[in-house]
This record gives sequence, structure tokens and C-alpha cells, in this order.
Amino acid sequence: MEFTLLFSKVVGPVLILRALSILLSREHFFKMIDGMEREVTTVSFSFFPIALFMSCTAIAVTHSDRSSFAAFLILLIAWGGMAKGAALILFPHLSVEKGRHLVKPMFLNIVLFVCLAVGGYFTWFGYFGHG
Repeated sequence: MEFTLLFSKVVGPVLILRALSILLSREHFFKMIDGMEREVTTVSFSFFPIALFMSCTAIAVTHSDRSSFAAFLILLIAWGGMAKGAALILFPHLSVEKGRHLVKPMFLNIVLFVCLAVGGYFTWFGYFGHG
């Protein structure tokens, strides 16, 4: 339960900030996608999927809490991050194709909603709802 609370307290506000950044500067995401094709060929990009895979694997194998919906979401995020990290390691150019969906207004709205909902839930759970 301690890890679930820590994760919720850290990740919740980050997801809320991501949602706010989408609301405040959609243009940033369009510019980011324009540069992705060049980015996937850099050394720095090659480190990101390795770090993602390793950190999500560490969370998945050490997180044993099953007592709440927040704990379930953490495991879902960890396993999803492992899958995404593996896909980026094996097929980095697929991230460019995936990223092109981000510039579609409806998809970006879905990302905004999910970040706000999950971030709001984690923040509430971590700071107020666990007692």
C-alpha cells in the first residue's frame, strides 16, 4: 500500500499537468510530432525505451498491492509501459506512426480526458482517499 500511495502522489499531479499542457498549448504537440521522425534516429531516443522498459518492469515485479483500484491501475500502467518500451526498442519508427494520431483533435481530446481522469483519481487517492 505504501508504494501505491507514493506512486499515486507522484504520478497523479504529473498526469494533471500533462492534461493542462494539452489544454494550454496544443500547438506544442503538433510541433513535437513534426520532429519525431528525426528524433527516433538519435542516441538519446534509444535510451528512453530502455529506461521505460526497465522502470516499468521494476514496478510490475515489485508492486504486490492488490487492495484498491489505484493498485490495479499501477499494474496496468506498468505492464503497458513494458509493452510500449519493448515495442519502441524493437520498432522505433512505429512510434512516429502512433504519434501522427496524436495530432488528430479527437485523439488528443481522449488523451487529455484520460490524463485528467486518471491523474485526478491518483491525486485524490494518494492525498485524501486512502484513509
